[in-house]
Amino acid sequence: MTAVAVQTGASLVAVLFIAWLVGKMGLGADPRIQDADHAIRLAEEAEAGFRGIEVARDRAGFAAIVRNAEGRMLLVRAHGNHFAARPVDASVIGRLDKDFLTLTMPEKTFGAVTLQLGKDAGMWASRMREIVRA
Repeated sequence: MTAVAVQTGASLVAVLFIAWLVGKMGLGADPRIQDADHAIRLAEEAEAGFRGIEVARDRAGFAAIVRNAEGRMLLVRAHGNHFAARPVDASVIGRLDKDFLTLTMPEKTFGAVTLQLGKDAGMWASRMREIVRA
């Protein structure tokens, strides 16, 4: 009986320790892009010299497209418990479906990203069509 109680207590302590450790490491977090300023800051951290001026943020905050004054765009998205950014250039395939814009990156590991942009989805899709195909 005592051995079972000790084993149960030790298991409970181990589970609580692992839960605490996971929390301290930030694992299992649900990162969201809070607002336009946050999206611009993430894009500027991802690429040195990039200065964002306009943002199309997904309604849920999982991704955003950030544009600079020269018209270059970066896609910023939640990736695990951090964020990742990739340039939106001629190699990116964009698909518009009403209020949704889906961007498929050439890098397969980055995956396709669907942004719910509301009425602005068409405007951002047309900006993608303006990117010169190399």
